Amino acid sequence: SSGINAEYGDVKHPLIEKCDVGSMTLEELYNSQIKYVVDNVPPTTHVIIAPSQRDANCNAVYPQPAPAAPHVSRDNVTLCSDPCLVEVEGVSIALTSSDILFHLSSEEISHPPGSDRMGRLAGHLLHQRNFYPLHPPAEEINIDYPYFNKHCFFDTKPDILLLPSDLRYFVKNVQDTVVINPGKLAKGSGTYFRLNVRGSGKITDSVVANVVKI
Repeated sequence: SSGINAEYGDVKHPLIEKCDVGSMTLEELYNSQIKYVVDNVPPTTHVIIAPSQRDANCNAVYPQPAPAAPHVSRDNVTLCSDPCLVEVEGVSIALTSSDILFHLSSEEISHPPGSDRMGRLAGHLLHQRNFYPLHPPAEEINIDYPYFNKHCFFDTKPDILLLPSDLRYFVKNVQDTVVINPGKLAKGSGTYFRLNVRGSGKITDSVVANVVKI
């Protein structure tokens, strides 16, 4: 499977900020980007697509519903909400497109000296079983609290937690969960993670994660 947390029409892109997207509407631009991905993925690969708060054509609310993509009808493509929990071959994966790591790092006022900063930030989510354990939220996050209470908590710790962030990429064992920040793909020297799960033992002993730079 392949997971894609990305902005298909980033509101912070210079051309979108200037409304210079040619003859296409933002909806047409968004759909063309998803269609390009879907059309170039082999049928043996399952793609999971989650929206982002920075998608110009998506609802800027958290939690965020799955993207509307009426042209996507292939069995190997799944459109998810943000946040979401998915299971792949018995491995539970939790993910959110919100940059909660960056938002938490901006609000910390006290922490143990010499502690692992990224592990500590990710640990807040696992300890509270909450995809966005920050109140009030960052200015760019518009929380719908009735839906937040329904959809932004998880009962059990996932095997893998994906937290894409502007902070430096990493993979860590945090409270027996593999936490991954794959970084950003679309920037000067973007990165993504190639993840393999081998065997059926303890997840932190079964995962092989490699950073791929482009």
